[in-house]
Amino acid sequence: MTRLLIGNDFNEDLFTRIAASWSVQRLAWFAQDGDLLILPVRPEEDFLSYVTSLTGTRRSAIEVVVPAAGRAGEDLLTADRLADPAFLTALRRALAGRPVTEVLALWPDSSVATLARALGAEHALPGLGFAAQGGGALANSKAVFRALAAGCGVPIPAGAVCTTPERAASAITELLDADAPVVVKQDYSLGGKGNEILSRIPGIQPIGARRALTLTGTSGVGDYLDERWAELSRNGRDPVVVERYYPGSTSLFAEYLITDNGVEFGGTGEMIMAPLAKAQVVPAQGLKPDTAAELVEHGRRLCVPLHAMGYRGRLSADAILSHDGELFFTEYNGRVTMSTHTYAVVGARLAGLEHTDDRVVVERIWPDGWSARSFASAVAALSEAGLAYDPSTRTGVVFSSALDLRDHSIMQCVIAEDMRRAAAYEPRLEELFGPGGTASRTDPTGKENAACS
Repeated sequence: MTRLLIGNDFNEDLFTRIAASWSVQRLAWFAQDGDLLILPVRPEEDFLSYVTSLTGTRRSAIEVVVPAAGRAGEDLLTADRLADPAFLTALRRALAGRPVTEVLALWPDSSVATLARALGAEHALPGLGFAAQGGGALANSKAVFRALAAGCGVPIPAGAVCTTPERAASAITELLDADAPVVVKQDYSLGGKGNEILSRIPGIQPIGARRALTLTGTSGVGDYLDERWAELSRNGRDPVVVERYYPGSTSLFAEYLITDNGVEFGGTGEMIMAPLAKAQVVPAQGLKPDTAAELVEHGRRLCVPLHAMGYRGRLSADAILSHDGELFFTEYNGRVTMSTHTYAVVGARLAGLEHTDDRVVVERIWPDGWSARSFASAVAALSEAGLAYDPSTRTGVVFSSALDLRDHSIMQCVIAEDMRRAAAYEPRLEELFGPGGTASRTDPTGKENAACS
């Protein structure tokens, strides 16, 4: 088998530019013998060797191909980089006549379909027709999600999809008049960064949003939209979602794989928000049996229309569980998410979650100042402290990301028997990688380690 794994965690038509070259290297977790990884930058050899030592993939049996920098620089795999003739020549040379058996991209972009066709590998990209016509936008739109969810009976918060500021003002006012706080969402922003919370009562914490605003007076909603509509709607290009906000709710997800044969359940999890996504727990903990079943069943129901439309790939159905125990779905993400490797590789293959329910995986997404001088030094520090993952016990710490060279932060997964035992790792990891930690980028006096510069 020869698969192309494409680290294109981005769509230049939908998102503002983000530096993602370090995060897409999580693609290495999916690598198998014979694969070619197409990445925006060449990953550290220490990271590749570390991941393959845990997955059992032979490092010598995978190859990395990096296109020349494109119009957006080297951080992103934009369409011009994937279509570059020199890159296509290098890719064909790396294939050495081997047929491509599968194309797996982080994002179902039309540029991936173009690449598959250029290689004569249309058969290797499931859902090529859907992706080629810009279908990835439909599978990641919050507005399209609300229409499909409402149409197939999946519970969603009260609200509306708004294409004009007048419609948005009406929807916001209706909810505020019912004494309900409101979340206003950009259609395609990620991780809550395009969400804002509105309320007539001060003191609401912006969990899952970038900020919370208190609107007072009869003109408050209109003034807010006069100021914010252009950015929220990308100058009128996208609809804006307005929906009821549930303070103190629990953020959940259920992921699936949509194939030609149907829908396969992947796993569940909980996102810890503070205020944006800070950590995740796989599988979701503490749910009542009927709530857990409802999460999985409604998530599966969302996959059915996307399957019929021709989408093929991963789908994460995101939901909230209110204080009153009500489950509402809030969006879906039709792509390989930042959770997919956590449950599908770290959880399934290392923790054994495919076969047992006696382990939990807790991953820090944003390490809050935790850092390391280098990836190799971080691995050595874990081992010396006796914290590294042990396959004989199926417990320990796994570095789930490459080192982010912007701030030398690094993401970790703790695999433990339960949440209590997982929490016991926290102070020991803080001693190593927290500010002033013995293995952090800063020395115990708080000064930056010169070896990192």
